[in-house]
Amino acid sequence: MMGHADPQRTLFYQLSLETFVPPEHPLRAIRPVIEDAAIRRACRDLYSPIGRPSIPPEQVFLALVGGYLLGITSERKLVMELQCNMALRWFVGLNLDQDAWDASTFSQNRRRRFDESGLLEQLFDDTIKRAMAAGLVSRHVSVDGTLVRANASFKSFVPIEVALDPAEYKRRLRAQDKAVEDGPPDAGNRPVDFRGEKRGNATHRSRTDLDCRFVSKGTSGTGAYPGYTVNAVMENRHRLLLGLGVEIFQSSTAEKAGCLTLLDRAKRRLRFTPTTLGADKGFFHEDFLEVLFARGIEPHIATEARGSAAAHARVRMRQRGRGYQLSQRCRKLIEELFGEAKDWHGLRRFRRRRLSRVRQETLLIGWVLNLKRLAKLLVPEAHPA
Repeated sequence: MMGHADPQRTLFYQLSLETFVPPEHPLRAIRPVIEDAAIRRACRDLYSPIGRPSIPPEQVFLALVGGYLLGITSERKLVMELQCNMALRWFVGLNLDQDAWDASTFSQNRRRRFDESGLLEQLFDDTIKRAMAAGLVSRHVSVDGTLVRANASFKSFVPIEVALDPAEYKRRLRAQDKAVEDGPPDAGNRPVDFRGEKRGNATHRSRTDLDCRFVSKGTSGTGAYPGYTVNAVMENRHRLLLGLGVEIFQSSTAEKAGCLTLLDRAKRRLRFTPTTLGADKGFFHEDFLEVLFARGIEPHIATEARGSAAAHARVRMRQRGRGYQLSQRCRKLIEELFGEAKDWHGLRRFRRRRLSRVRQETLLIGWVLNLKRLAKLLVPEAHPA
C-alpha cells in the first residue's frame, strides 16, 4: 500500500547531535585526537582578560580542520555547511539552537591572532610530539618536494619596474591594456596580449602575489604556471609528516634547501635527528650529500650515472644494502601524501597569498594529514559484538 506523508509536524524534539553522526564517519574517529584544552592553553595569551566573550578558539580551529577534512575550500561554504551539516556541527561543538558564525570570523582571527603568533606551528608540533611519546615515529625519514599552484593568474604578471612612482606605474599598466571590441575594457579581468612577449621570473612579478613565481618541472612536459615549492619530511613507519614548508621557487635548489631547513627545524623544535634519509634522484648532488654525511645521516638517495665525487661513490656503495632498498621503497609513499593532500584537502591550489600566509595554510593541511594517521593509530577500532 502506498504511504502518505504526515502533514502534522512534531512540535518538540528531544534529539542529540551525536545521533546524526554515523559510527564509521571520519569526523567521529578524528574528534577524540584533538584536545580542546591544549588549544585553549595555546591561545590564552592571544585574548584580553576583559571584554565580551569571544567565539571559543577551539571551535574556530575545529571548524577549519573539519572543513579541510571534508574538502571545503571556501570559508563561506564552510559556514553554510556548519548551518546544515549535522556531523560537522557535532564535530565543532555547536548546539542545534546556535547559529553559525559569519565567514569573516576566520579571516579576522587569522589576521589579528593566529598568523603572527605561530599557533598553527605549535599545534603541528604538539601532534608530532604526541606521536613520538607513543613510540610511533621512526628514525628513518624520506624527503621530497612538489609544486603547488598559487592564487594568482597569468595576467597578474607584469614587467618589473624600478624606481617608478606608483601612480605612474598604474597609469602605464592601464595604457597597455587594449580595449575590448564593442565596449570598454573590463576592470576586473583586463585584456592582455601575450604574443611576442617573453615572461620569466627574472623580468616579471605578479601584482596579486608578489612571492609566487613561474614554476615548472622542466622535463615533465607541462607548461609553467604561478606557484610555490612545497617540501616535506616524512617518517617511514607510519607516514607521519615531521615537517612541511613552503619556499619560493628556485628550480631544484628550492627542494634541497627547503628539506635541509626542515631537518634543522625538526632538530631544534622536536629534538629529532634521523639516521637515514631517502629521496629521489633530484637530491643526488654532491653538496647535499656532504651536508648529510656531516650531520651523521645516511643518505639512501636514488643514484644516477652522473657524479664522480667521493660523496656519490659512498651512496652508490649502499645500493645493495637492505636498509637502502627499504628506504627507496618507503620514500615513494611521500608522493601518496602529496596526492592525498591535493585531491582531498586543498593543496592543489593555495587559497591564501604571500609566502608567510601560504605557509600557515600548508601547516594546517599538514596538521590534518597527521591527525588522520594519529586517529587510526591511537583510537582503537570498534568491533561488533
